[in-house]
Amino acid sequence: MYSLLRKNSAFFIPYFLFLLTGTLWLMAWSKNDIAVYINGHNSPAADFFFKYWTDVGLGWLIIPALIILSFVSLRGMFMALISYLLAFGINDSLKLAIHDPRPSYILDSLHIPFYRVPGVEIMGWDGFPSGHTAISFSVFCMLALMSNKKWVKFLCFTAALLVGYSRMYLAEHFITDVLGGSVIGITCTVLTYKLMTKWHALNKFAHIDNPLIKLGK
Repeated sequence: MYSLLRKNSAFFIPYFLFLLTGTLWLMAWSKNDIAVYINGHNSPAADFFFKYWTDVGLGWLIIPALIILSFVSLRGMFMALISYLLAFGINDSLKLAIHDPRPSYILDSLHIPFYRVPGVEIMGWDGFPSGHTAISFSVFCMLALMSNKKWVKFLCFTAALLVGYSRMYLAEHFITDVLGGSVIGITCTVLTYKLMTKWHALNKFAHIDNPLIKLGK
């Protein structure tokens, strides 16, 4: 596990810093205060960006990821799909079981004003954990693991982080929801990667580590 984390430090170091920062914030302020603070620092440009970037965390993200990985290896495609399904299933099962209120419900009930981004429908329940965050961290983590370039790994982390931040900016989730979703997504992907890279049954397929689509000769 250590070698995997070290090899992909361009993704995991900023991720662990993100977890640490979020934990320290929660030790210093309540999740309500953090939600109001993040949501309150808005601008028309940020409204436009996060209104659309947040949709990257929807389920369709797995489709372009599979297309990208089809140029890398069949094993990578299988791992991405399985980790995505695990993250989706676990996250939504917890969401329905916990049935946690979202920022809009809590803040409205406490008569705390907050900013509503125009054109964004805000939900009131089933907040923890954040599904958009779980999916984005799961898929982008797998893309990072399958890449040999540090800048790609860091870009993958940044893309996932911006999805998580968008959920707080839009007042759709608390920071606890985002942290929880990210842990689910990362855990499902890392465990899937570790198991399927050592799964001997897959090694029986001669072309499992070859790309589905080959460019050139």
